[in-house]
Amino acid sequence: MILILSDSFDKHADVVCGKLSSSNEKYFRFDLDTDSLKSSQITFFEGKWNIHQNNISINSDQIDKVWVRRPFVEVSLEEANINEPGFKIWRGEWNKTLLGLYNTLKTVKWLNPLAKSYQAENKYLQMDVARDVGFILPPLIVSNEKKELCNFIDTYGDVVLKLMNQEFYQDADGSFKGLYVNKVSESEIRDFGDIDENPIVLQAYVEKDYEVRYTVVGKDHHVCQIQSQKSKLASVDWRRYDIPNTPHHPIEPPIEIRDKVNQFMKSLELEFGALDFVVSPSGEWHFLEINTMGQWLWIEDLTGLGISDSIVSMLSTKKGEK
Repeated sequence: MILILSDSFDKHADVVCGKLSSSNEKYFRFDLDTDSLKSSQITFFEGKWNIHQNNISINSDQIDKVWVRRPFVEVSLEEANINEPGFKIWRGEWNKTLLGLYNTLKTVKWLNPLAKSYQAENKYLQMDVARDVGFILPPLIVSNEKKELCNFIDTYGDVVLKLMNQEFYQDADGSFKGLYVNKVSESEIRDFGDIDENPIVLQAYVEKDYEVRYTVVGKDHHVCQIQSQKSKLASVDWRRYDIPNTPHHPIEPPIEIRDKVNQFMKSLELEFGALDFVVSPSGEWHFLEINTMGQWLWIEDLTGLGISDSIVSMLSTKKGEK
């Protein structure tokens, strides 16, 4: 039995569940959004778990594989700002209970192992491992000292401001927004405070021929060229999504990049990852980051790359077993 950790809004899980059903694979989708959990029951007794959701029940000793899309309680942006004690207790107790379930399931096969997945989300660890395997990384500084930040800009010229921790905030009009990668100038950094500021990330801007979303599932490599420079909106950060003006194409990566990706994934002990690269006009691949629970469905929809098929194959009884 495959346990799928997700939420009821997850289209990625919809696609994979549909294919698992078509191949007669047994799975239980455990949706962790608040509405789904409010109509769910879970019990831990004498070392075993029973979960009941959507009129289906399973117990923990039936589970031999886990696919992680969303491992903890998923709240909406509005719910994230709720400070009512009852809701905070409810959410906290569910998350601690889920940790208990995952501890019981630690000996089964996970895609990815949860501890390894969260460990690999550490951007500093990613950079260390990326250097070790031989990736090119854009020069980067993390600092809250204005002088150091200005010196970095003096050295590298064009730089971008990035976030280590992506958060959404509520604007004055009530809408929720995120902060994308943006070019910044030395004059803007000079407005940075001398004290009481959080560290910020500046990275040397790499001139782009195109960008790459590189999705790995086990031994399968699904590589998508994103022609972000064809869009003024997406040219600095393709996550601004200007799909009609940003062509996506499947490509074959250079063999040396493929080999380094394999080394990188092995070092992090991961079987799934969504890696981002910038490819310069001279053809150099610059590693940016890996997301261990990254999105991929838009890539599959636009290019026909069989990412969901690779995930189903990893989870299936015939090919998922070692």
